[in-house]
Amino acid sequence: MIEADTQMPWQRALVYGLGLSGRAATRLLRARGVDVLAADRRSPADLDLDELIADPGVELALGAEPRELPPDVDLLVLSPGVPLDRPLVVAARRRLVPVMAEVELAFRCLDGPVLGITGSNGKSTTTALTGALLEACGYAVEVCGNIGRPLADCVAGKAGRLFVTELSSFQLETVSRFRPCAAALLNISADHLDRHSDVGLYAAAKRALFARQTGREVAILNADDPLVAGVALAARRRWFSRLGPVADGCYLDGDRVVEVEPGRPPAELFGRRDLPLAGEHNLENAMAAALLARAAGAPAERLRAGLASFRGLPHRLEKVATIDGVDWYNDSKATNLSSAARSLEGFADGSVHLILGGRHKGADPRQIGGPVRRKAARLYLIGEAAELFRDALGGATPHEMSGDLASAMAAAGAAARPGEAVVLSPACASFDQYDNFERRGDEFRRRALARRGGGDG
Repeated sequence: MIEADTQMPWQRALVYGLGLSGRAATRLLRARGVDVLAADRRSPADLDLDELIADPGVELALGAEPRELPPDVDLLVLSPGVPLDRPLVVAARRRLVPVMAEVELAFRCLDGPVLGITGSNGKSTTTALTGALLEACGYAVEVCGNIGRPLADCVAGKAGRLFVTELSSFQLETVSRFRPCAAALLNISADHLDRHSDVGLYAAAKRALFARQTGREVAILNADDPLVAGVALAARRRWFSRLGPVADGCYLDGDRVVEVEPGRPPAELFGRRDLPLAGEHNLENAMAAALLARAAGAPAERLRAGLASFRGLPHRLEKVATIDGVDWYNDSKATNLSSAARSLEGFADGSVHLILGGRHKGADPRQIGGPVRRKAARLYLIGEAAELFRDALGGATPHEMSGDLASAMAAAGAAARPGEAVVLSPACASFDQYDNFERRGDEFRRRALARRGGGDG
């Protein structure tokens, strides 16, 4: 951990993007005496700005981004949704104005160690589970970052808290001093190729989490993922694996997860029966969370209690209802192909009525052809990517062009038989039809529960 900054060296910052992280960055900057120009291309009606409007130290530029970088701006704080090729970002770098993510800004003000979690899939579950394990061991914990509460909103508070922080590739593109005491890279698969031009650049953004770690810190890595296993790092590397033993970390031995480290005998951390979440991917998440908790000092014997009390997160393969023998699952957070494929593996072959589609993120849909052919009884295709999925997958699997979620659910509900499942695991972003994946999942839940009550949603 780097010593916290009690004062900031900047006079006026441009905060670019006023979502959750942008507003949190603005609040933090103002609390440290920095004036802010807050910019967003959205209109005031689309933003929650009441507190900022009332602050005389905040100037708002809404509806269109500023044409030029003001000459008195000496810091640019970038929201995750703003690409690095935007003209204001290019101009700031040309003028040698620091460009940083909200998490980088917040890190410089923290008075406590950071645990960082990234990866293509499982970040939120692993982050929440790590927080639950540490809380069960008596630690004061802030669970924050990309999971919902910005890190900048956690700065104020008692010293010595542990900051368990989920981090996206977008947030990691502009870190320079961010150095977690322990960090986990869960997996890497093709994602966000609409922003990162190839998997190599996407993986490089993920690896930035470890760039400033030294031998005093811990890197926790998935030994079963070749794109993760080849990472060269200065930190102590601890591995987790479902497929075989590791030299330092934990691995699955039958139904037991065993921790090993040089110079000590193996010790059981937990068993499959201790994990209340279904799916092999959640077993991997639990192993990573256990190693993160251990890196923070949690006693091995206390981890089972934290696991047993954890109930998972909404929109992550969330069983919403069983109606006339058909299970309804909300997996709206499956916004990429690999996440949807991992979710499908937990179902019986030919049993899934799968709702796919939304805004495509650039990866080839044929990558999930194998799991879809094995697991899906029928596909219900929605959103902008419906035709793309039809062309890639429809030849081998019965399908229909539903268009929207309501139509897909009505058709799937009519076709599914007892013992089968209707699963929203869209493998796409939601932004073509919804503000976010939560809104999409909430509609699925509402309509499913309405069917149980005899309505059609």
